[in-house]
Amino acid sequence: MADARDKALKIIEKNNIGTMSTVSDGKPVSRYMTFFNEGFILYTLTDKRTHKVKELEKNPHTFILLGYDSGLLNTNYVEIAGQVSIIDDRAMIEHLWSPYMKLIFEGKDDPNIVVLKIQPDTVALIGTKDPEVISIDLN
Repeated sequence: MADARDKALKIIEKNNIGTMSTVSDGKPVSRYMTFFNEGFILYTLTDKRTHKVKELEKNPHTFILLGYDSGLLNTNYVEIAGQVSIIDDRAMIEHLWSPYMKLIFEGKDDPNIVVLKIQPDTVALIGTKDPEVISIDLN
């Protein structure tokens, strides 16, 4: 299982753009997000006025897909189911900030920026060539 754990972490570290799903009025909603990771814990910056923040305040559960390079059919990807904490931490925002974010926000001091911290409940390494799902033990 250590091999699956290492493969999953490599996919997460290499593929920082993925989909994040939330629940709105009992229905799933997905959007592309940019993620940063510390092991299996994920972080992403967003505007606190967005629909996703309102959705997560009502239901903190999320489902994230990362990987699946360039649409190749013989690659692995990672599924992460977890719970989100909404954090207003200026030091963390500074840590996660990158220059391209100026396209979205006024700057890193924008008071509307919050951090979404995703604590995984489950992580699965999915093989498209081999349909076996390997669940990763997070302990």
